[in-house]
Formats: sequence, structure tokens, C-alpha cells
Amino acid sequence: MFPKVRYKSYDPIERCEEYVYQGSYDKVFVGSGLIGELDHYLSEGAFNLCFPYFGSCTGLEIIALSGKVPEVVFIETNYIFKGSDKELVTRIFEKQWRKLRQVAPSFLKKNRPDSLIKSAVRQLSNARRPEITSPDFGRLNTEELDRFYRIYNEQIDTHHFGYILEELEKHLEYIRAQGCQIVFFEMPVHKDLYHSKLLEYQRSTLKALFNDKNYHWIESGQLHDYQTIDGIHLTKESMYRYANFLMQNKRTLLT
Repeated sequence: MFPKVRYKSYDPIERCEEYVYQGSYDKVFVGSGLIGELDHYLSEGAFNLCFPYFGSCTGLEIIALSGKVPEVVFIETNYIFKGSDKELVTRIFEKQWRKLRQVAPSFLKKNRPDSLIKSAVRQLSNARRPEITSPDFGRLNTEELDRFYRIYNEQIDTHHFGYILEELEKHLEYIRAQGCQIVFFEMPVHKDLYHSKLLEYQRSTLKALFNDKNYHWIESGQLHDYQTIDGIHLTKESMYRYANFLMQNKRTLLT
């Protein structure tokens, strides 16, 4: 027998399957790996569809294709320019496997023997590993910041971004038609990146396209008060503060 372990979504496939085939949620956050740590702050009935290296477009497509539309969806805007992970979406909704996953949970990735073993080993390893605070914990990696600065100030492919926005708008129209509230928010980044070509263009384009559609926007006038480890990923302390800010605004919007 495999040891009983508490399940946690460790990769994009497991996270998608958990949402599509398992639970029922009334509030869903979609975004990139920048919101991965929100898992620790979400209340009962909320789910985090975050996808490292991609972002909100993948989560919104998963919601639309699954037909499991929540009451509210919170959309992180930072990585919308990455579009949707089409390979992942195809794997999740393969016709020959979808019905089996719906009726037989053993076909879900998290329930396969190799996944159970890895989960058990990971849990045991984490339990035995002493908590060590690195002397560089929270210190800004300026080399990574410089790398992101170059990337975020490259020439923007406006044609490709336009295609991404068309698809995004299509999924949002479907989701909103089901009675879902739409809320946009931007994760804090280093001040040198906040005004980069890419984020400025993306921010203004999203506002121009969606500002008059009765969507909500959570905006902080103190984005520069948060610290990052590399320009885009918040330190644990800053993540704690921003998550609390986000949750407070979530409660205000929904009351």
C-alpha cells in the first residue's frame, strides 16, 4: 500500500485536472507563477489556476472549455502577453481520455502510482528537512532584474498580442455571459519594470479594450512598496502583505 499523503497540485496538469474533474469553486484566480504563493491565502471555495511560464489566458481557456464557470474570476494581468498554453489545453481535453477521467478518478495524473510515490517522497523529504534561512533571503538579484529589464523593453509584437487579446475577449464574453464577475489585478514588480515598454503597452491596451465592460479593477497606489527577489517575484514578506491587500479588496468587491 502507498502511504497516505495530503494531496497538493504540483504541476499544471494536476492543477487543471483538480479544477476540471474534481472540485467545485465559486472564486477562481487565474494567472502565472507570480500568483503561485496565493495558494496559502485562499479561503474555502476558492481555487488558483496559475501556470508558470504562461498565465491568465491558459486559466481562462480552461474555465471556458470546461463549462465550470465560477461566480467570480480574478485575472492577473502581468503575463497575458504570453497567451495560452495550447499543448496543455489539448492534453486536458483529449476526447478519448476526458470521459474516463470524469467517471474514473484513477485516470487522473495525481492518482497514478508514480505520482503517488513522488508525492509521498516529497512529503517525507519536506518533513525531515530543517528550515534554513539563507543569508541572501529577500536580497534583490540585480542580474535577474537586468535580464528582465532587457526582455520587457524589447520590440513588442503588436500583431501577435492582438491575436492573444481577441482570444482573451472571446473567453471573457462567454464567462461573463454565464453570470460571472470579472476582476483584473496586476502583481507588483520592481519599479524599473513597472514602466517598461511591455508592461506599459499591455496595461494601456487592456484598459482601452476592457475598461467600459463593467469589469472590476483592483489597483494599488503603493505597488513600489513591495520588494522582489528578481524584479518580478515578490519576497515572502511582500507576498504576505500583497495577498492580504488582495483578499481585503476581494471581500470589499463582493459585499
